[in-house]
Amino acid sequence: MAFHLGCLRALHDLGILQRVSAITAVSGGSVLAGLYCSHPGDFEDFEARVREILRQGFVMPALKRMVTSLDGVKAVAYATALGLERSVALFWRLRLKISKDDKPGDHWPNSSPFLRKASRTTILRNVFSETFRGAKLRDLRRDRPDLIVIACELRAKAAFYYTRESLHCWRYGSVNSDGVELADAVIASAAYPAALPALDQRLNFVNDKGVLTPHRVTLTDGGVYDNLGLAPLWPTRDYEGSLKVARHDRIIACRAGYGLNVTEPSSVWMSRMGAAFESVFARAQNLATNRLFDLYRAKELKGVLLPYLGQDDSKLQFPFPDMVSGEKTAGYPTNFRAMDKEWIERLVRRGEQIVHAQIKEHWQTYMSSLPVAAAV
Repeated sequence: MAFHLGCLRALHDLGILQRVSAITAVSGGSVLAGLYCSHPGDFEDFEARVREILRQGFVMPALKRMVTSLDGVKAVAYATALGLERSVALFWRLRLKISKDDKPGDHWPNSSPFLRKASRTTILRNVFSETFRGAKLRDLRRDRPDLIVIACELRAKAAFYYTRESLHCWRYGSVNSDGVELADAVIASAAYPAALPALDQRLNFVNDKGVLTPHRVTLTDGGVYDNLGLAPLWPTRDYEGSLKVARHDRIIACRAGYGLNVTEPSSVWMSRMGAAFESVFARAQNLATNRLFDLYRAKELKGVLLPYLGQDDSKLQFPFPDMVSGEKTAGYPTNFRAMDKEWIERLVRRGEQIVHAQIKEHWQTYMSSLPVAAAV
């Protein structure tokens, strides 16, 4: 959030943010994007609000809600019930396999018959609801860019999109967004699977033929499917059954991550699985990045920027004299905990500096084409 805030501040000061027509957001970045597209007031008010939230964090408010409200009791009750039900289901599935009576499909014992309506994830969702002051998707500001929040639907292994008008998955269709809070979209996108249970819901979808069909969906962190949030923006994208998004000539993909470190070999099962996931994840992200620049070289896009927290500063043609180096920001955890003022400023400043440096290096022609009042 802090790094992305710096990126937005630079784009605002350069007069570019005011010309942005769409923002796609994934994981923790969806919190910041949701605030920008819903918070009343000007950019300075928005930035002050974000800094206040960063200083407070989300972990302590969530823990407080867990122990002082019924949310915690409900979460424990559902976790206990689900654990018991899945234990019984496991033994029953073994019995069916032995007797060769097991059948594939979405039925018991293959899947739980009840939804997990309360968990650590729903507690954090309620904290987000307070952060967004109960704003609904329909309340998103129309004088701000169109917001697309991306989650991953685990049953269909597909992207799941939240917009002002609808919820959409190409495998199922669309759901009207009436009554859906912005917090629902953000928690679906930010529910990192290693720490937060997936959201379990039943929704009524309308497909492209107008047929209404109920589906059960399981939603987790959008970064699992598309960590850079680029999928809705590809200029060569096939729209059949997909969320329709206007074509964009320029893409700025802000990436608040670090490069992978070389570590010791993984010798136990959990470590091997973690390393395997990171390898697949890194490969997918690299392919998305390469595709972005391949489309630019093929002239499918007029301009591309990739402000990256883990940027190799030696490759910047116009670094700042007081550049906040990658070494000074390396390894800061993404865990929604409260941040101190020094770290907030360090990460914000780095995002701001990288955007200015990249604009100066790559987009001078574009900047010279902007109205004089907007250019810097």
